[in-house]
Amino acid sequence: MHLGKYITILLVSCTATGCSSFVDITPQHVIPVGNYYKTEADIRATLTGAYGNLRDIYNGFWIHFELPSDNTQVFTENEGSYGEFDWLTFRSTGGVSGPWNQAYRTIASANIILDRIDGITITDELKKQYTGEAKFLRALMYFNLVRLFGDVPLVLKELLTEEEAYTYRRTSAEAVYAQIEKDLLDAIAMLPPKFTGVNVGRATSGAARSLLGKAYLQQKKWEAAEAILAEVINAYTFEPDLTKLFGPANDNNSEVIFSIQYVAGGIGLGNSFAHAFAPQKSGTSVVSLGALSNNVGTQDLYDAFEATDLRKTAYIGVFKDGTNPKIYYWSKKFVNNVSVLNDGGNDWPVIRYADVLLMYAEALNQNNKTEEALTFISKTRVRAKLTPLTGLSKADTQLALEKERRLELCYEGHRWHDLIRWGKEVSTMEAFQTKYRPIDPRLSNMSITADRKLMPVPFREINLNPLLLPQNSGY
Repeated sequence: MHLGKYITILLVSCTATGCSSFVDITPQHVIPVGNYYKTEADIRATLTGAYGNLRDIYNGFWIHFELPSDNTQVFTENEGSYGEFDWLTFRSTGGVSGPWNQAYRTIASANIILDRIDGITITDELKKQYTGEAKFLRALMYFNLVRLFGDVPLVLKELLTEEEAYTYRRTSAEAVYAQIEKDLLDAIAMLPPKFTGVNVGRATSGAARSLLGKAYLQQKKWEAAEAILAEVINAYTFEPDLTKLFGPANDNNSEVIFSIQYVAGGIGLGNSFAHAFAPQKSGTSVVSLGALSNNVGTQDLYDAFEATDLRKTAYIGVFKDGTNPKIYYWSKKFVNNVSVLNDGGNDWPVIRYADVLLMYAEALNQNNKTEEALTFISKTRVRAKLTPLTGLSKADTQLALEKERRLELCYEGHRWHDLIRWGKEVSTMEAFQTKYRPIDPRLSNMSITADRKLMPVPFREINLNPLLLPQNSGY
C-alpha cells in the first residue's frame, strides 16, 4: 500500500504551550476543525494520516520491543539515548515518551473517525471498511501500550478540551485487553480478507484475526488463541524461500499479514533501518551511508543458530572491524544498501505467517496437543533445512518453540514480550549478563529485576495529569 503523503492537519497538534501528546486533542493546522470531517474524503484522509503515523512508530519499534532482550544490543562508542533500553534502566524522563505519545496520537485519529463517520454521507461499504480499519489501528496501539506500560488511560472518544483529557485515570490492563479484543472482533466482521492495487497494506480481516490471536496469547488465553489463529492458518501462503521474505523487492510477499509500508524516493516516507542497524566503520561494504550500530545482534543470538541453519546467513551478516575485537552481527532483514539517509523503502512486518504458525503451535501445545504443535514448529525449521521435530514432551516442545521463535523472528520486535509471556525475562537476562560480562563489561550496567517487564509512565504525562499516579513499580 502506498497510502501516500498525509497532510499535517491529520496529526494531532497541541493548542496550548507545554501540553503533552496525550492531550494533543485538537487536530488543526490551517483549516478550522469545525469545518473539517464533513466528507468521505476528510475521513479517508484522516485514516491515511493514521496509517502514515505508523511509519514513525515502527521506525523506532525495535528500541522498546527488541533491544531490551538478549537478541540485540547498542554496539557503539556512544550509546546515547538507547542505552537505557539496552541495560533495562528505563527512565520516566527518558525515551519512554515516544511510544506513549505516538500511540495516543494515532488513537486520537481513530477516535475521530469512529465518532464522526456517522455524520457524513458515505456508502455503507466504505463506512464499514473505514470503521474496521480505525478499530484495528486503535487496537494495535493499545496492544503496544498495554504491553509497555500495563494500566493506561483508555480513551474511546474524541476529546475536545484539555480539561476533559485531564480527567482520565489509568485503566486496568485487563480492561484495556478487553477493549482490544472487542475492537478486533468488530474489525474482523468489517474488513475484507484482502486488498489489491494501491490499497495493499491496509488492515484486513486476517490481520485483525492475527492480532487478536497475539493478544489472546499474551494473556495466556490458550483456547481462544488456538481458535482464532486456526482461522488464519489456511488463509495465507507459506513462502518456502528464505531469500524472498525481506527487502524492498519482497515487500507484501505471500507471507505478509500486516506490515508498515515505507516508500523510498526522497518524499519523506522512508525508514532509517539501514542507518541505525548497520555496523559502524563498515564503510561501503554494508551500506553506502553512515552507520550507527544502534541495534546489532548479540553473539548469543548468533550462536543459538545451528551451523546448518540457513537462517544464520540469510538473516544475519557478520562484520569484523579490523582495528578492534568487536564483531557486529547485523540484520540482513532490515539493512539494505540505500544511498540516501533515512530513505529506506523496505517494510516492517508487524505480523507475518511464520509468526502466526509459531503462535498457533504455542497455543496447541499449551492445550495439550503437542504432536500437532510440533508439525507447525517444524515448518519454519524445514524451510531452514533443519530436521522436523517429533516425539517431544510438552515441556520440551515449549522449549523448542521458544528457541524457534527467537531464531525465526529475530530483529522483528517480538523477543522481549515473548520472554515476558513465558516468565523468563529475568532469568534469561541474568544468564546473559553472567555469560557475557567478562567480555563486555558494559553489562554490569544492567538492571535486571521483575519490575522491568513494564516501563515507567512518562514523567511529563504524570506532571500534567497527576491522576495517572501511582507510577509503575520500581520507578
